[in-house]
Amino acid sequence: MAELEIALPEGVGSVDEYAAALRRAYTQYGYLPRMGIVDFFVERLWEQLPSEWRAYFGDGAFDIGSLIPLAAAGQLGPGAPESLQAYVGDMFRLRLAGGHAAEGDGSAGALRHFLDGMSPKKQVEVAALSRVVDEAAAATGSGLVVDVGAGQGYLSRVLAYGPTRSQPRVLAVDSRIKQGAERLQRRTVKRLGGQQARRDGVEWDSARASRLQHAIMRVDMDSGAELREMAHGAAPGEPWMLCGLHACGDLSSAVLRVFAESDARAVVVVPCCYNHISEPPAGRGFPMSRAMDGVVLGRNVLKTACQATARWDASPEATTDTFRRNYFRAVLHQLMVAHGQLAADTVPAVGRVTRSELAAAQAECGPADGATADERAFTVYARAALGKLGLAWRPTAAQCVECCRQAGGGLGLGQIAAVWALRSLAGPVIEAMLVVDRALFLAAHCEAGSRVQAYALFDAATSPRNVVLVAQRPAAAAIVAGHA
Repeated sequence: MAELEIALPEGVGSVDEYAAALRRAYTQYGYLPRMGIVDFFVERLWEQLPSEWRAYFGDGAFDIGSLIPLAAAGQLGPGAPESLQAYVGDMFRLRLAGGHAAEGDGSAGALRHFLDGMSPKKQVEVAALSRVVDEAAAATGSGLVVDVGAGQGYLSRVLAYGPTRSQPRVLAVDSRIKQGAERLQRRTVKRLGGQQARRDGVEWDSARASRLQHAIMRVDMDSGAELREMAHGAAPGEPWMLCGLHACGDLSSAVLRVFAESDARAVVVVPCCYNHISEPPAGRGFPMSRAMDGVVLGRNVLKTACQATARWDASPEATTDTFRRNYFRAVLHQLMVAHGQLAADTVPAVGRVTRSELAAAQAECGPADGATADERAFTVYARAALGKLGLAWRPTAAQCVECCRQAGGGLGLGQIAAVWALRSLAGPVIEAMLVVDRALFLAAHCEAGSRVQAYALFDAATSPRNVVLVAQRPAAAAIVAGHA
């Protein structure tokens, strides 16, 4: 089994102990992330909270703005019950500990010639991850890097043409060659051969243009043999490795399985979109390790793992707006169920209602005598959202106002905001379960002398999905694994 390196929380002695602690926490508190938000009022989910929590958040002096420092930093006000303090403490204590946060903005020197089309966030991610991939390729002697889910090819181009130590060939693999990856490749090659690049110290040989190839392939859990054959064909005789930046959902799990079942010498993956991970019996995205065998998460829990509470205090207005949207969506569900427009267990996706859609609905709305500002706003939202769902039915203003009042008005908004914050607190712990599960899987499928790491590579406020998984095999062991 490989050496496993994870920055463990304080007081946790081993990764196995950490996995067990995460399982216990999920057993105790898993009902929170399992809660839905859309069916909050129909299913009376508020009543699932401990009575002392309901009393604390139901206090007339409670301000939903206080939920932001609660979720972002664990701050509770005076009078918080001990059981709530224990929950908040556990959710912060069991998060993955710090890591190796990326430094610099990735725009200096030669890298400036690769930034075309990248957002500032993407620039940081590509610059940081390319260094990790380069280190793994150099350490394992991998002459070919297979970039899975390459998309526009930002990472692929930096690895193939940038100032890397390993100077690898790169095979950019995606389910389709999309969004101008080859066009951007040609533009980058032209720029690297220009005078400005030479002034920036770029030593360019036109023969290097062929070091990046593109391939179309949908990688899944059973793609090991096909991807290995593709890698060997792209660079015959060269040791190779896998990488992926924000490989979505099951794609991360698939890349790790391909590594485990092939002769690849290394893998470097930053996962993303946990809500698209599959579970038994239909899928094999989670669990992957014996440590999490039998754990069932479900869609609501996986969606909770995507919450980025580290960003809440930087955008308080956007956060409180999210609370209000959640409240309106839950009241809409209650309204539709109450008037026979929807089965209680059916939860259609509405998505974000745009300003133009709200403006159009506003023009259609009649007067709502005696309604509060929130009740009038919900009436407009309801008509716009029903239009997005393609329904001809439109409730009257009176029906909308009545439904808001049945949901408790401002009290209902506070309840749903509190539950949203409490659920979101569990997000990093659910993410830790997924990361530990994948890291233990890698360790179990690597030979003695291999190294497996999991750590935060980016700042969480900038890039919420910031954990990188790295596995490196000794060269001889990788060859044996490929023929096992």
